[in-house]
Formats: sequence, structure tokens, C-alpha cells
Amino acid sequence: MDKATYLQKKLEQKESIVSFKREEFCFKCFRLQKNCLCHLIKPFDTKTHFLLLMHPMEAKKEKMGTGRISIACLKNSSMIMGIDFTEDEAVNDIINDPKNYCVVLYPGEKSLNISSDDVAPLQNLQNKNLRLVVFLIDGTWPCAKKMMKLSRNINSLPRVSFTANHESLFSIKEQPAEFCLSTLESIHFFLSESERRGLETLAGSQENMLDVFKEMINFQIQCALDPSLSSYRKNSGGYSKKEDRTKNKKWGTLRIIHKD
Repeated sequence: MDKATYLQKKLEQKESIVSFKREEFCFKCFRLQKNCLCHLIKPFDTKTHFLLLMHPMEAKKEKMGTGRISIACLKNSSMIMGIDFTEDEAVNDIINDPKNYCVVLYPGEKSLNISSDDVAPLQNLQNKNLRLVVFLIDGTWPCAKKMMKLSRNINSLPRVSFTANHESLFSIKEQPAEFCLSTLESIHFFLSESERRGLETLAGSQENMLDVFKEMINFQIQCALDPSLSSYRKNSGGYSKKEDRTKNKKWGTLRIIHKD
């Protein structure tokens, strides 16, 4: 092969190579920019401090799950990852801080129902210059039950709850019971009830959480419907509606709440 022929072949090879443009990446949610929801988030402040205790499996599996969206929306919030927080120094420092009044948002027979019970004990916190700190467990319900069981310091905290007036909007995910809401929905409903009962003044700022949540659900549904993606659900032909599914029998036999 002479030099001219060689150079001609090299030129043809170079022209045949398809150039791929590097896609933009979001370093806040660790998603491609085209799949990013960060531009929809409008952070707002609350009197209550929310501390999410995130299960490691949830932290590794979900790049931008409901827990991370909640943290991004709430200025007065933080997150700690783990399973057993009994000896967790950061958690215990917050619980033992005399300036804090700590509770855990978790169902229980002895819980203070912010929807219907007397909330005067929580209203009086401001008069005592105390900060309300609400712990939430971010993980599947079975994982949350285990975390409550192992974390003696969290399990010993007073519980607060609410009476939801709707089922979870998380239509792509199966919930074990009608009262089960996602982490984001639980915070949103707690804030809405807190505002209704005079514990928060938000002027509807919390509604942005649901707006972002709905966009996340729509994105997940579109991914489930796309055969070209690994998230495509072959068995259901993409995505099955909630009313068309057969509820898993295990939820009828398992106790999903750790008793108080």
C-alpha cells in the first residue's frame, strides 16, 4: 500500500467515526441534566427541623428519591445514613441538646396525632425557646421497622403521627397499606397539618414538594414504558396501573409497624 492510499484510508476512517457529545451532568442530584429535577425545586424554610435517618440501601439505590428531594426542598433539614443509631454520636448530640425537643414521625398507639389531638404541647415549645426536631426514617417499611427496633434512642422518643386523607400518590410503587405514604408525602402532610394547627406559617410553600414529586413519578413511568431502557418492565408490558395490580399477599400477614 503506497503512502497516498494509506492516508486516504485513514481520512475515510476518521470521517466515518461518529462523534458523541458529552452529556451535561448535575452534581447536585447525580443525574444527567436532561433527567434532572433540581430546577423545579424551590427551597423554603420551616420552624421545625427535619432529620432524615436514611437506610444505606435507600441511599445507594436512589440517586434522587423522595428523601433526597425532601432534603433539597427543606432549608431546615439534614440527613444521616445508617441502620442502628443507638450509638450514633451526631444523633445523640441532637437528642441530648437541651435546646431541642425531639420526636419521631412514626405511627403508634401512643403517638400524638397532629391531625386530631391537642397540639398545645408542641405550641408551647416556642415559649420555652425550644426547637422541634422531627426524626424520619427513610427506607422501605420493613427496613424502617428494623431501624426502629435496633435504634433504642430513636424508639424511645415521643412519636407524632397524622391521619392522612388520601392514599399515596406514588403510583409506580406498591405500598403495604393504605395509610403508608412516602417520606416526601409524610413531610408534606405533616407540614400542611402543622400549618392548619398553627405550628407553621408556610403560605403554601410546601406544595412545591408535591410538584417535584409528581414530576419524579412521571419520569419513572416514562422510563418504565421505554423498551430501550433497562428500567423497562417486560412482565407488565411497561407499566401497570395501580388498580390493575394484584396486591402482594405478604402485606396481609406481616406487621409493618414496630410497636411503641
